[in-house]
Amino acid sequence: MSIRGWLLLACAGFGVTHLVGELFGTPLLPSAELLAWVALAAYLAVAGRDAPLRVRLALGAGLVILIVLPAGALFSTVDSGGFGWVALSEAPRQSALDVAAEAVREDAPVLIAYACLALAALFLPKRRTRAGIALAVVGIGVAVAYAAVEVWHREGFPPVLAAVPPLLVAVLAFLVASRVSSWVLRAGLALLGLAAVALLGDVLDRVYLYPFYEPLDGGDAFLEPGFRYSTGNTAAPSLAATLDPPALGFALIPVIQLAAAAAITAGCLHRPATPPEPSEPAQA
Repeated sequence: MSIRGWLLLACAGFGVTHLVGELFGTPLLPSAELLAWVALAAYLAVAGRDAPLRVRLALGAGLVILIVLPAGALFSTVDSGGFGWVALSEAPRQSALDVAAEAVREDAPVLIAYACLALAALFLPKRRTRAGIALAVVGIGVAVAYAAVEVWHREGFPPVLAAVPPLLVAVLAFLVASRVSSWVLRAGLALLGLAAVALLGDVLDRVYLYPFYEPLDGGDAFLEPGFRYSTGNTAAPSLAATLDPPALGFALIPVIQLAAAAAITAGCLHRPATPPEPSEPAQA
């Protein structure tokens, strides 16, 4: 197996290790997610030498962002020794529009990374196919329907503008899927669109719940204007709790991100084998 194959295998292995740790609530390897992204970046460095410059730059920009995010989370994690905590702090209430803007800003790096990966596939030679167009139509329909249901479910309270950036990135991913001929790229772009749609619900949750919710396992809740209490619990969830649909979806998002980025990177850098040139017939 070539070095490229080993790097992709390492990326997949670390991704599975991270997923298993998330499902059981006990990381098998705390740095597994970060190592998976590093292996994918190394694959780009090895296999991308002959790719067009703008494809390499777009892939590199997206992967750098997606490496920095888990690296920051890994090195900023503080172990509180297994005890819960409660804190009271001053924090002025914000309008729903301010909270929506803050939520969108927090997700902006991820959305930019997704857009870079989609643009890398867009920079490849275009070739529309019926299958690609069908995938784009279905994907965009699902994304728009999901956005409508999420906003309607919250009775219109959150500003609809909060749902626009993730929805636009999802639409971009599905549109690009209609212009590529590789099924690996189509699968990666479809997963990328689903990952972007998943961010939509997260943004709306933060807008809708603020400041009227009470934290369950951890978070912030606002009492009187100007005061906030925060709680945390470091107890590991059980497997049954993790397999609850919302919790399982949350655990799968990093894996979907990784699978999408790996499929797009491999699809963009794949070089089809060139048939051997026919030999000239021997002259008599």
